[in-house]
Amino acid sequence: MKPTKTLAPSSALDSTINAAYDLIKAGRLDEADQLCQGLLALTPNIKTAVLASAIAEARPDLPRALEIVNAAIEHHGEKAELLLKQAQVLMQLRRRVEGVAAARRAAEICPPDARLLQAIAKVHVEWRNEPAEAQPLLQRARELLPTDPAILYDSALSHFYLNETDEAAALLERVLTLAPGNGFALYVRSQLRTQTAAKNNVEYLRATLLRPQIRKQDAISAYFALSKELEDIGEFQESFAALSEGNRIKRSTLAYEVRNDVDAMQKVMANFSREALAQAAPGEPAAGPIFIVGMPRTGTTLVERILGSHADVVSLGELVDFPAEMTALAERAYVDAGSKEPDLLRASLQMDFAELGRNYLKAVRPLAGGRKYFIDKLPFNFRYCGLIHQALPNAKIVHLTRDPLDTCYAVFKTLFINAYHYSYQLDELAQFYVAYRRTMAHWHAVMPGVICDVGYEDLVADPPTQCRRLLDWCGLPWQDDVLDFHRSRVASTTASAAQVRKPIYTSSVQKWRNFAQQLQPVVRRLADAGLVDAEGNALPAPEPG
Repeated sequence: MKPTKTLAPSSALDSTINAAYDLIKAGRLDEADQLCQGLLALTPNIKTAVLASAIAEARPDLPRALEIVNAAIEHHGEKAELLLKQAQVLMQLRRRVEGVAAARRAAEICPPDARLLQAIAKVHVEWRNEPAEAQPLLQRARELLPTDPAILYDSALSHFYLNETDEAAALLERVLTLAPGNGFALYVRSQLRTQTAAKNNVEYLRATLLRPQIRKQDAISAYFALSKELEDIGEFQESFAALSEGNRIKRSTLAYEVRNDVDAMQKVMANFSREALAQAAPGEPAAGPIFIVGMPRTGTTLVERILGSHADVVSLGELVDFPAEMTALAERAYVDAGSKEPDLLRASLQMDFAELGRNYLKAVRPLAGGRKYFIDKLPFNFRYCGLIHQALPNAKIVHLTRDPLDTCYAVFKTLFINAYHYSYQLDELAQFYVAYRRTMAHWHAVMPGVICDVGYEDLVADPPTQCRRLLDWCGLPWQDDVLDFHRSRVASTTASAAQVRKPIYTSSVQKWRNFAQQLQPVVRRLADAGLVDAEGNALPAPEPG
């Protein structure tokens, strides 16, 4: 006779599930799976199904994660927890239309569960860049848990992204009352406005950093906030000292080797020569995509907002679709060729570029709402300009340039979220920047006339002329609205969210000179590469190689 299965009490079940999620966070997936399988044998319910999907998601085996949650929905019916997990997995699979539908249905049937509502809201903010749709969900969550700092912070962030600064400020003050020293709240508060000598949070931030046992993440955010506010009030030496400490701590949390990025860019240049591109198969001739590329903090978001203010254009944000579709086809070409070299770039020369273009358009066109022209603003795509042009020869590529030292300083002073790991150490930042410039010089050399360089300094000095040049390059008729981009109510969820709400200004030009002494390691590295002279003045781009 088989032993009778007994259901674990709810508290014990929740404890075991929480332990499994802790194992997932620690990367101990096999142990998490063992716990999950034991739970599934005893209590095959909604929570265990979501856990099983989460483990597959972490492996990462997204098709399996979706299969698990779909089976659970078929078995248990539509439940908000299951639909949320379905939406999360679909978004990662870039099946966004289905993912949005799942998230919206989850919101419709969601019980009065603040954490669940908060998680559904995150789908709209983090995967769709649509904080306006998240706000009603966060309002419902706040009504259920009115003193929860995490929900209040997410609400504040949604208002910040929509340029509703008064609402964001009020919510952030509530967060800091309930959770003094919350680093995320401190950082966003510092971004809401330009601080003045009469009104700033400098002493509060300094006191926060003196708190015993301050969490590392809170310290990082507080140092970046302190640096920003000190710069605002002209205390440049103290500002850079705070910035350096924040970057030092942040860098200590990362496993990163800049050499890997530099080597990858060298391989791109080695493989995608003029001859190799000439011999590759032709791409998909459809028009419409506008790729904006370059280093972060060079005006990519500014140009996105300008072009996105045109009636015929919609911005789709920082899409990962082109690199993802390219990698998938390169891996297939690698297998088909029976290659034994661990070099996907070489294999990618043999892939069907027309198929790459079609796959990309199939993935992203549904997001464009019927508009022919759409913006893909992933700065990192500068690495792939040659592949973009080969796959989509009629796509437009716009490359933002900026003074080298202004670029490096602007990157160094920005706290990014899970991106740009080279940005937290000056020498690594300089190495990456040199490799980036050589990569762009290479693309210009092998594809003359394909990429439109737009200088940040030129754009802010003469917006009408540069905007006309941009629209002409993209084949768009002139519209006056592009000069009023800052009035747009479309959300911005990039590091430039605050800046792009203002009319064009020139105060960021040559700002690095306030920190010329501290940036000498970068000046020397860039001077050795022929990008600047000994005083940091920009020089013409070096020859590729």
